[in-house]
Amino acid sequence: MKHNNIWLGISIILCVLLTVGIAGCVSGPVEQTEINVFVAASLTGAMTEIADQFMTENPNIKVNLNFAGSSTLKTQILEGAEADMYISANDKNFDPVVEAGLITDKKVLLENKLGIAVPKTNPAGITDLGSLTNSGVKLVIGDDAVPFGQYTRTIIQKYQNDSHSGYVDAFMANVVTQVDAVTKIKSYLTLGEADASIVYMSDISKDDRNDITLIEIPDKYNVVASYPYGILKATTKLSAVQKFESYLTGSAGSAVLTDYGFVPVA
Repeated sequence: MKHNNIWLGISIILCVLLTVGIAGCVSGPVEQTEINVFVAASLTGAMTEIADQFMTENPNIKVNLNFAGSSTLKTQILEGAEADMYISANDKNFDPVVEAGLITDKKVLLENKLGIAVPKTNPAGITDLGSLTNSGVKLVIGDDAVPFGQYTRTIIQKYQNDSHSGYVDAFMANVVTQVDAVTKIKSYLTLGEADASIVYMSDISKDDRNDITLIEIPDKYNVVASYPYGILKATTKLSAVQKFESYLTGSAGSAVLTDYGFVPVA
């Protein structure tokens, strides 16, 4: 009888183990919820790192990042693109989405300033805003549809208004190329196709500084760029989007943003 009880116990344990094993096999991989985050191109490095960290900690949520100039993202969303969150580089390209009734809660994620970017060798000898109008200087800037291009025009107008008559025309005469995203600037500088540009300070990463130097623009001429963001009303994945938002605006996300030269606000 004693031996029978032992074998009965062993049989029960084996059955339990087999049941658990079979259940584990049947359960398969964790089902993912995908969210689409539309992000200003100037945040490419920081947001990619934040999203990768978030997905490592939350394998059940996949973050699809769509990077482009804010004006392009605005148009995509207004035309019906499936976005769950929108992060713009300025109010001009964010507010129309709010006014269209697609976002109700507008928040500010971070702030950014602009600086003068030149190749490490600085062949044109650029030292400040005044140097950008020197004869023969080749400039590449953002076009007037994108935030950093609009901010560039604000900066040079401020500089002209401060007793530098004719500066704006002289500056624009040196412009050889205009681009629709700040991420396109670096190749022009490193390949020698341009001598300088006005970019977000955060766009020149630690690695980029091996090839590109940043020159600060005095605050009286500079622009503090605010990056508004919001969750789209039409999202069907609100819980997942809010979880990503909490990570983005929390200590982990803020640490990455700070490391890239931004000033977190949210």
